Amino acid sequence: MIQKLTLNSDDKRAEGTQRTVYMHPHDPTRLVKVLRDIPQTAGRTRLATLSEQYFPSIRRRWVHKEYQEYKRLMLCSWDHDLHPPIAHMYGFVLTNLGLGCLTDAVFENDDLGETLRSKLKNKTLTAADLVLFNDTVRRMYLYDVRAGDMTACNFVFGQRRLDGTHDPRECVLVDGFGDIHALPIRSCGRFFNRIGLDDGCKRLAQRTGLLWDPKNRQFNLS
Repeated sequence: MIQKLTLNSDDKRAEGTQRTVYMHPHDPTRLVKVLRDIPQTAGRTRLATLSEQYFPSIRRRWVHKEYQEYKRLMLCSWDHDLHPPIAHMYGFVLTNLGLGCLTDAVFENDDLGETLRSKLKNKTLTAADLVLFNDTVRRMYLYDVRAGDMTACNFVFGQRRLDGTHDPRECVLVDGFGDIHALPIRSCGRFFNRIGLDDGCKRLAQRTGLLWDPKNRQFNLS
């Protein structure tokens, strides 16, 4: 008999429109992401809500695309050391709330790292943070990462704790990667994906107030 992982309200760390994020109750280096019930998904358009209600496979497709992109990145033969700009994925686990996805926890000291959105809202984004964020963007282009949902909520600043050690501070894309579009044009090749990344960065700048330099593909403070 497979033992289910028990998650409770004390383990909850974040709640998005699609998934609730819990701290792993037995492994402080991992988070568990669980799909929320469709009636509980807030912030969605009516069309998106109806689509998910009548075509639930759409939500499973998002999870599949996320793992597909992670596998593509990690299994490629790179001519240099791989430093993924996205969160590591560690498979699935059965929980009392449904199937959970295991992923990295990114820490700032002893707390979970702060998102780009939170730093902008609180006006705590420093020049050093911006350097880390731009390095992540650079690596997204370098590794040709398919990112279908580049929102400020999905970038987190802090340290990963791989193998029990504290990695250098960085900015990590913890969610929103994978070619989730109905027509997966970005997966057709680097040229098409770079057009998608350019568009995603431009939209992110418009939503956050940051300045996007399309020539150098870097962000600047306004």
